[in-house]
Amino acid sequence: MHAKIISVGRVRQNFVLQGEQEYLVRLKPLLGLELIEVEARAELPEVSMKREEAANASKRIADRDVLVVLDERGKQFSSTQLSAWMANQMNNGKSDFCFAIGGAYGWDEEFKKKAALVLSLSPLTFTYQMTRLILIEQLYRALTIMKGIPYHKA
Repeated sequence: MHAKIISVGRVRQNFVLQGEQEYLVRLKPLLGLELIEVEARAELPEVSMKREEAANASKRIADRDVLVVLDERGKQFSSTQLSAWMANQMNNGKSDFCFAIGGAYGWDEEFKKKAALVLSLSPLTFTYQMTRLILIEQLYRALTIMKGIPYHKA
């Protein structure tokens, strides 16, 4: 199983990077995970910026990838539901996932239409840096649920 997380913009905050590192170490035996940062150009008008970010992200998505776009208006899952959704994809022969975290204005509508799932992690709004950390932890949680590894306590 392999996954990549594409995020618009660079993570710079040390506490986020430290948290990610903790979960990347835990994930290593369960999942090959690649973190990809694409450029954000704040000088562009919103529509142009979203279109360019989507184009840059699309270059990194393989045909075999199950695309999951994160969006505040997306479907909300519990951790066990996310685990079950991923397991269902895997049972259908799809084991490569690509999670896409947008920039300040979110994703272009055409990009979202390409997704197998538009996912919301919460009704709250997070920075893309915090979203990436939360997503990495949730991927770890989903895999431990799938594999029966004690971590999730619900």
